[in-house]
Amino acid sequence: ASAVAENYGVLLALRAAASLTINKPAGTVAGDVMIAAVAATPSSIPITAPAGWTLIQSQQQPANTASVVAAFYRVAGAGEPASYTWTLASTHAGAVGGILSYSGVDNTLPIDVSAKAATPRSLNHAAPSVNTNLTGDMLVTVHEYTSARSWTPPAGMSERVDIASRSPNSAGIALEMNDLLLGVPSASGAKIARALRDPDTGATHSIALRAAIVA
Repeated sequence: ASAVAENYGVLLALRAAASLTINKPAGTVAGDVMIAAVAATPSSIPITAPAGWTLIQSQQQPANTASVVAAFYRVAGAGEPASYTWTLASTHAGAVGGILSYSGVDNTLPIDVSAKAATPRSLNHAAPSVNTNLTGDMLVTVHEYTSARSWTPPAGMSERVDIASRSPNSAGIALEMNDLLLGVPSASGAKIARALRDPDTGATHSIALRAAIVA
């Protein structure tokens, strides 16, 4: 599996908007598997995907400054639109999202294994370890917390998305997405992304993509 491109969307904190639109990553072709993550605050905000996207998992963080982050996948077809729109409640206090596209992923069963976690008030937000089942999985991690700051990616991972819902501030919400090509089946280990400042609570995902078998 290999990363093709990435894209992201953002709704400013305190903006009363009911949707979040994210462009299709440039270079995406039919058969690629797209992974999307959308985070919003507070945790009660429903996140509804556009048609054709499948929910992988969703994690709420009800503590302190509440938030929620959901991850989805879609196998690209021959006539994909230029963008995709997620529906949110108009009462959110900030929302962010990103899409990554990958080639060489099993189109029938793209997700090998996944895990999620709510993370305590900190600058460090750990995506949990997953035990992969196949050789050549692509590990994707998602990290969010409820301050609008930039991130340092986990050691050894490639940063793909680093976005906040407003200019640097202790309010709003920030999202980080990373990936790492794995080898033989094993425990991936927890992957810790570190926010620049303003510690707060958050939530994370670890998603291992199943490599396609080449005949």
